[in-house]
Amino acid sequence: MMYPMVRCYHQNASIPQHSFFILCKGNNAGKPSLTPWPNSFIATSSNEEYYKFFFWLVYGLHQSGKFKVHHRGSVIPYINIEDVRTCIREVALLIHPNWQRFQKIFSALEKCSQLKSNLAQQIVATEKLQKALLHEYFQQIKNAPK
Repeated sequence: MMYPMVRCYHQNASIPQHSFFILCKGNNAGKPSLTPWPNSFIATSSNEEYYKFFFWLVYGLHQSGKFKVHHRGSVIPYINIEDVRTCIREVALLIHPNWQRFQKIFSALEKCSQLKSNLAQQIVATEKLQKALLHEYFQQIKNAPK
């Protein structure tokens, strides 16, 4: 298994293919993202398959609170890059033998993520519709003859 290369992200640096970002500061330290944050690590995988595997692995680690035990700092929590690497390696070794099962799980996670995105878009659209309906109603009242 080829582990991802995890390093500090610098804003003006080029982003290699098959890369994702891991937030390193704040209460959500350890959270993965497809877009960069100013305070994040960049994890680069060797191919698409490992990219998906490690992205969803980090997502699962964050959701299950595995990074919380590594948070440091009294005011603004942060996570150390070596702790991220170690946590990923330890869990990847346990999951990799059950690779096929994990692929089914992260396939379902991708579908859930897409559904969640669609629902968020629907919520925004319905809020805009509500505002438009109320705006139109109040315009009619305002312009109605007295």
